[in-house]
Amino acid sequence: MIAAAKPIHTANVAGKPFRFFRGPGDAPDMPWHAHDDLLAALALPRPLRRELRAKMLKNFGPECRTVEVGGEPVLIAPHYVAQGLISAAQEGGKGITEMPAQVDRDYVTGGMAAMKTLTAGLGQVEGFEYAMQAFRNQGGDP
Repeated sequence: MIAAAKPIHTANVAGKPFRFFRGPGDAPDMPWHAHDDLLAALALPRPLRRELRAKMLKNFGPECRTVEVGGEPVLIAPHYVAQGLISAAQEGGKGITEMPAQVDRDYVTGGMAAMKTLTAGLGQVEGFEYAMQAFRNQGGDP
């Protein structure tokens, strides 16, 4: 049985809905993302999306989680996975996608809003400390 989850923030990334989630661990963490939302935002052809998803599960499977959102399974991944895929699309995606720069800008904006949700109720110093610890953890739960 997979855990139920609700997005902490939904952004508009390159014109597509993009869900951010609280990481599965107890320690502070950067916002996680719905991996299929990222692939859709990059406007990659469907066969390439399927191939990238399969390779991501093969190579990063232990770092990712499947959660249930509204009765549907959703693969979520840590922040660094999104950064890597967006960077790869910017470097090697010419002719495949025209969207990486827009996705990068929108992802950062959405991620900042998601981090505000994670730090809601904390004072400025505590919120900053949370963000710094989250940056250090990036998908891990020490």
